[in-house]
Amino acid sequence: MLNRCSEYGTPALWIRAAYMEGFRNRSITAVVRVGDRTDPNDFKYVPADVDFPVRFIRKPGDVSRNIDAELFPDDGTTIRRTDCIMKKISELTDEDLANTTPDTATPELVRYHLACINNTPLPSLDDLVTIWRFEHRSNVTG
Repeated sequence: MLNRCSEYGTPALWIRAAYMEGFRNRSITAVVRVGDRTDPNDFKYVPADVDFPVRFIRKPGDVSRNIDAELFPDDGTTIRRTDCIMKKISELTDEDLANTTPDTATPELVRYHLACINNTPLPSLDDLVTIWRFEHRSNVTG
């Protein structure tokens, strides 16, 4: 049974369960993340041209309270980052947000999405975000 990258901080893309369908039908090919995640020395960085597991979150954790997230069983979903864009939320274009999750289709929706998934106040339009574009790879089976 697969169990890739099941601990916070290991290189993987952790995705909320609401977006499983978009990953399974491969319509989602980009994600928006809070902050500048372009530094290869940051543990949240996703390098290009490397296959990464996608893990779906059953129940979010809370790092500040030392509560681990609960993940669905590893179904083998795998991606490879192809591009990385870092901009202020106010500078995001339709092209930047193409093929992201439906709740990040506009800069204003990006603000609400990030506040909801990170359980934080609404970010400013001047806050930085990183968009990772990726291609879907063959599912890992073992």
